[in-house]
Amino acid sequence: MNHRLQQRTDVTRAVVNTSSRLVRPFTMLGIVGLLGIWVAWVGLATAQDSARALPIELDDLAAREVPDTGSRSGDELRGLMIEAAPADVQRGAVVFDENCSVCHGDTGLGLEEARLSFPTDHRACERCHRPGNERIMSFETMLERQHSLFDVGVPPALRGPTALAAFASSDEALFAYVRATMPRYQPGRLSDEDYRDVVAFLRWIAPVGNGQLARQ
Repeated sequence: MNHRLQQRTDVTRAVVNTSSRLVRPFTMLGIVGLLGIWVAWVGLATAQDSARALPIELDDLAAREVPDTGSRSGDELRGLMIEAAPADVQRGAVVFDENCSVCHGDTGLGLEEARLSFPTDHRACERCHRPGNERIMSFETMLERQHSLFDVGVPPALRGPTALAAFASSDEALFAYVRATMPRYQPGRLSDEDYRDVVAFLRWIAPVGNGQLARQ
């Protein structure tokens, strides 16, 4: 009798041990799965917090601090927009800063933003003009330079709901337009590579705003 009881006990222990070995991998898989869900949730929460933390100055020009000598906060904001951008966008941002921001603004909000970078006594301008004009010129000089003096256009915003709407479906069309017409004061002055990098930058920043960064 005792012998049979011992056999039953041994069999029970074997079944329990086998069950434990079978259950353990599934338990580990469950833990790994839960960890994966937690990591994804933390990542999503971090991205959302980052979006919420975007400075209001990115879209609200009235919120920017503008000294008499001109604001430089746009440079920092532009850098914020492209923190996660690929190399061509990063290069395009440099080209944009050197050739386009004087008219379109440091973050692409147009002439209204661009004026913030000017000294106080230069912020009354309403249109872009060619560089090199004296601040005060005689009427005779203005007549001589009338074709290149003022009015080469009103620079639009390059990001926002309707930005680049005319080129929504074609990077090549945008590239051809920018290369043929920009910078407005000297079209075609850049290399094709620079123009393509600018197009990449423009595509990146176009949806930026309202507390959201592009494709992060």
